[in-house]
Amino acid sequence: MVKKVSPKIFLITAALLGALDGAAIAHHSGAAYDLDHPKTMDGTVTTVNWTNPHITFVIEADAKDGKPATAWTFEASSPGVLTRSGWTKRSVQPGDHGTFVYAPLRDGNPGGLLLKAILPGGKEFSYTLSPPEQTDQ
Repeated sequence: MVKKVSPKIFLITAALLGALDGAAIAHHSGAAYDLDHPKTMDGTVTTVNWTNPHITFVIEADAKDGKPATAWTFEASSPGVLTRSGWTKRSVQPGDHGTFVYAPLRDGNPGGLLLKAILPGGKEFSYTLSPPEQTDQ
C-alpha cells in the first residue's frame, strides 16, 4: 500500500530543503569579504580557535595615530586546508606579533578573511583554496 503525501507537506518540505541548500551555499561563499581589496595590519594574536569548519583568530591591532588598540576577528579556511598548506596548530599562537593580510568584511566591522600571516624573522603562512595542478608523468 502506497501512501500519498499531502501537497502541502510536500511544498513545505521542498521549501525547507531549498532554504537549507541556500544557507550552505551562502556559508561557503566569499560574499561577506572584499577579496578585491586586501588590507594589511600589524597586531598581536590574542586567540586562536583551531577547529572545524573554519579556524578563527582574534588579533589586537597595534594602536596608532592616537587610536587605541582594537580587536579584530578573522576567519581562515579549515584545519585540513591550512595543514596541507604547511600550517600547524602552533604556527600562529596567542602572543605572536606580526603582519596580517586579510580581505576585509564588506560591512565595515573589524574582521575579515585572513589570507596570510607574516611573523618576525620573515616566516610566512598563507594558503590556497585551489587544488594543486596535476602534471602528467
